[in-house]
Amino acid sequence: SSGINAEWPLRPGNMVDTMIDNNRVKHLSEVVAAFNTIMAAERGEVPCKVTSAYDLTEGQLSSLKESLSKFLKGNEKLLLDTATDSSLLGGMVVEIGDKRVDMSTATKIKKLKSALSLPL
Repeated sequence: SSGINAEWPLRPGNMVDTMIDNNRVKHLSEVVAAFNTIMAAERGEVPCKVTSAYDLTEGQLSSLKESLSKFLKGNEKLLLDTATDSSLLGGMVVEIGDKRVDMSTATKIKKLKSALSLPL
């Protein structure tokens, strides 16, 4: 037989029992998240979170997906998750894989204020 049972002698139930026995059950959500990350990578899925100041239109989403897909390898699939945060004022923050690009208006203002506060 193939699959996880043939290759991995430990069953998930055994792992949970062991975590409980060793007072580690509080870390179960972290283990599940790590497992999900590994499985997503195995399937070629690349998670991407885009937080914008306002809801994106269908046209903007389509354009964004097209742009982000250019960074993927041929066998990878983009898993886009969007959120809004009005504190960004404008622009967006893109997190893809282990990269984060902050193009928000709030960050630009913060950088400008910092630069203006430096002595000449």
